[in-house]
Amino acid sequence: MLKAFGAKIKISGNQVALSSGNRLNIPKNLFVPSDFSSAAFFLVLGLILKKSRIRLKKVNINPTRCGLLYALKKMGADIYLKNQQNEIEPYADIIVKSSQLKGITVGPSLIPSMIDEVPIFCVAAAFARGKTEIKGVKELTIKETDRVKSMVSNLKKAGVNIQSQSYRKDNLKIIIKGCQKYSGTEFKSYADHRTAMSMIIFALSAQSSSKIDNLSCINKSYPDFISVIKSLRR
Repeated sequence: MLKAFGAKIKISGNQVALSSGNRLNIPKNLFVPSDFSSAAFFLVLGLILKKSRIRLKKVNINPTRCGLLYALKKMGADIYLKNQQNEIEPYADIIVKSSQLKGITVGPSLIPSMIDEVPIFCVAAAFARGKTEIKGVKELTIKETDRVKSMVSNLKKAGVNIQSQSYRKDNLKIIIKGCQKYSGTEFKSYADHRTAMSMIIFALSAQSSSKIDNLSCINKSYPDFISVIKSLRR
């Protein structure tokens, strides 16, 4: 982004050097792709609902931000990219279809590129066959809420076999043994937007209705989330 505004930046390996005193200029045209973190909820929804197909247009696919794509593909997700472009940021249309997911192990090296998507990934893992382990998630405990606690607590209420464990001194992992059918229940958002949206996606795939205590927290990142959900054609 700084380069697009005319900043003099040199990159060598893992080092970035910036020359000071440059005048920055606004580009005539600046396209901002759709946010991958917001799209992630609809990616998982499209995978776990039966007979579904969702196309998400012009979504940012910067590899440092979309580790969830790699994890879902490893689970066997039917996801493909179309109309790929590479301007300031790479982006593409993401097309996702109903898929039978399988459990996988996600190592700590992938977590930085999917840290905000771990809650919705837990929902995907809940509907996958077999065991999923998500390692290196301690950072989730110091977000808007402790997202390890919020996801484990909520998914357990719905009958998901999920737990968190300490490993390798001071780190955490989440273990989920997936299943295909769950009942709805009463969820808590813990005043956290990603927890709330993740539980809504889960509830849409459950066998009975659910309730959630607070939706106002969603306004922090995606105020139109509920209206977009309602606009999807079944």
